[in-house]
Amino acid sequence: MLAVDISIEGQQKQQSEGLPLAVTPAFIDELRNRLTLSDLVGRRVKLVPKGGRLAGLCPFHNEKTPSFYVNNTEGFYHCFGCGANGDMISWLRETDGLEFIEAVRQLSEMAGLPIPADDRASDVAAQKRKAAVDACEVAAEFFASQLHTKEGAAALHYIRQRGLSDNVIADFRLGYAPRSGLFAHLQQRELPTELIKSAGLAGVSERDGSIYDYFRDRMIFPIEDPRGRVIGFGARALGEAQPKYLNSPEGPSFVKRSVLYGWGRARTAARRGLPVMVVEGYMDVIAVASSGVAAAVAPLGTALGEDQLRLLWKLSNDPVLCFDGDKAGQTAAQRAIERVLPLLEPGRSVRIAVLPEGQDPDDILCQNGPDGLRRILIAATGLLDSLWASKAADYQLDNPRTQAGARAAFWQDMRGLVRSITHHQTRSAWADDLERRITAMRGVTRTAGKGRAGQMSSVSPMRRPPTGRHVQIKAVLALLISTPALFSDYAEALAMLDFNDDGLDGLKNALIDRLVNAPDLDAAALRHHLELDGYTELLCQLFGTDMSARLGGLANVMETGEANDARVRAVLDEMTARLARNNSRGV
Repeated sequence: MLAVDISIEGQQKQQSEGLPLAVTPAFIDELRNRLTLSDLVGRRVKLVPKGGRLAGLCPFHNEKTPSFYVNNTEGFYHCFGCGANGDMISWLRETDGLEFIEAVRQLSEMAGLPIPADDRASDVAAQKRKAAVDACEVAAEFFASQLHTKEGAAALHYIRQRGLSDNVIADFRLGYAPRSGLFAHLQQRELPTELIKSAGLAGVSERDGSIYDYFRDRMIFPIEDPRGRVIGFGARALGEAQPKYLNSPEGPSFVKRSVLYGWGRARTAARRGLPVMVVEGYMDVIAVASSGVAAAVAPLGTALGEDQLRLLWKLSNDPVLCFDGDKAGQTAAQRAIERVLPLLEPGRSVRIAVLPEGQDPDDILCQNGPDGLRRILIAATGLLDSLWASKAADYQLDNPRTQAGARAAFWQDMRGLVRSITHHQTRSAWADDLERRITAMRGVTRTAGKGRAGQMSSVSPMRRPPTGRHVQIKAVLALLISTPALFSDYAEALAMLDFNDDGLDGLKNALIDRLVNAPDLDAAALRHHLELDGYTELLCQLFGTDMSARLGGLANVMETGEANDARVRAVLDEMTARLARNNSRGV
């Protein structure tokens, strides 16, 4: 892997070549955190998952069998055929013929991370970040020393109760923040007050302007960057103080949305082949990491964000997200899935593990040992399976009394979520899988039904339905809006139809949503709600004189809402069946 020289000699060389001194290892690390090597390589090489890595035909020599591999976890590529290897910088230098600084500049543009100019402002910013990291390191040493004092006895007792050894305590640099003392200690080390405040280690009282320690009477979890330097802290209250967990405020060294607790250690564990788990809290990370079962990380008290997900995929192509088995955990899982969906790409997904209600990974390890946690990991389900199950529970689809309209609304909801996937190929694959599931589900429900939607009625219609596809679509919508009592019988057939018309598809979805949420609406009330949804003009078309003429003897249905169910069913049966056949042929 290409290394960046920041020695005095290296800096002089950069300066002689006109390179900005701000291109430091820290800056390169930040680029690697924000970008994924396979995204860069995949622009030139078709990559497919193989053995936990991505493989493709080497661009540096001719070959018919893939020997070129990309490892996102370690951030390098290697060809076993010709020996080509490197990181994202060397990739651009080799494939595009760029100089080092040109490659860095291109990567910085992709990452949305401008290279700091070689001026006083950038120097000051770099110095502030380094100074904040240095201050956090001093604070971490202070907190660690306080853990073994009389005042820190309660924190040490809590740690011991969780079964952590001295080696684990030392490895994770656990500590205790006393009620006071840190600010004075940092001043004794000649750290300026403004630095102490900007590093998130002290605050200013609004009452009298006095300086106070930001963390007081709390157990301390140092938060490290990928290079192992302390950039902030997480803190757990030992008494009744609120909030129970408190993080460092954001500052020069700490941006919460771009950090995962335990990421550096997880990277080392992932390189050894361990699966990657996302757990809820600091103690869970420590317990899982100490067990040797998996690499573990945790968001800092917030939902996983885009930057954190990209960090996660640097560790594994399919990390496992762990959630409690209660209602809150299911809700959190569903929200996490919906955040992940837009970012999905080939070879990049997550799995979902549901923990027993009321238990966290630490509880499972205590009660069932490492094997218990391994079983949880093995049982983790794929993303689509998890999303399908959670949404089905929301719509109560396991209830035999659930209306067909609920199933239709469920399908529409699922389709909407799949459409949020931005990568075209991934979205297409998901859509195909989803439609197979919907078709299978519909087949079961139709078999269980008796003489309902999709089964031709024995009653002949008053007249043959109109032949034009567009007219048929409008007629189906008009009749169902006019006879909402029949909606549940045709909801599934309606949901399966793709009108290829934004206006008509929108009206279809609004119709389904309204009658699922309010199944007792009569025709007049339903039309009123649809008008409020913005479909007044389209409704005028559906219920105009032209459509009435085309429907002939059924025109009175649209005018009065008084329907002969048998006649309406006959028309709807034939038209929905014909439209379904046309859909299947791509017409």
